[in-house]
Amino acid sequence: MNEQPMTLRETAKGMAVRAGILGVGGIAISGLVVSVAMKAASGLLRAFVGLFLLLVTGGLMTYEARKMQRKLAESL
Repeated sequence: MNEQPMTLRETAKGMAVRAGILGVGGIAISGLVVSVAMKAASGLLRAFVGLFLLLVTGGLMTYEARKMQRKLAESL
């Protein structure tokens, strides 16, 4: 158990390696999280656009149906 004390160069090299590994890992995990978040946002946006178009179409159909009812009521 007579280990030699680490030199400043070895300590700095070990810290640089650890920092590099953590940096690359952090970038990879951040990229994964952003990718999942963007997919979720895309899905939500599509759902909201679909709901909006459905509401607009329903409103237009109601308007047209009432217009036809008024025309029929006037013609009688």
